[in-house]
Amino acid sequence: MTATSELYATVLSVFATEGWSCEEVAGREVVRAGFEAHHTRVDLHVQVFSALSAVSVVSESPLTCPGPAHRERLAELLMRVNQTLTVGNFELDWDAGRLFFRVTNLFPTPQGNPGIIRGLIHTTVGEMDRIAPLEAILLRADGAALASLDVAALLRREDLLPEVPVPDSPAS
Repeated sequence: MTATSELYATVLSVFATEGWSCEEVAGREVVRAGFEAHHTRVDLHVQVFSALSAVSVVSESPLTCPGPAHRERLAELLMRVNQTLTVGNFELDWDAGRLFFRVTNLFPTPQGNPGIIRGLIHTTVGEMDRIAPLEAILLRADGAALASLDVAALLRREDLLPEVPVPDSPAS
């Protein structure tokens, strides 16, 4: 039995504290989990690199690009989205035609920080969920519709965003 690092123990404690179910990958400091988000189910894995005091959270889209034209347009979408991100980034496995979101954090201490780890997971779920409808629209387009798709305009669509609850204002 291999001892686990302090950082991996912190990752496991975050899942336990939040009540999130996860599955440990045998022999590695990796957990897999799935979350039901607004637009899609987001499956992710959290990997600990204890020698670096780093945690990486990665999700992969369940969709696959049907061909080179779709990959080019998806790459444009990801490039445009990445320009707006402060934390994490989207990646495209060009050969497989699969979209990923990855966020990594280096910690100054071996045990990490539960709040930051929780935030990395929330960020990964939120970003993959936010891009899911855009990716679906792009992958459904074909021929002339795909060639003429205005990716910048697609990113400005607010009808695809979930409603944000507004707290009640205090009584005067």
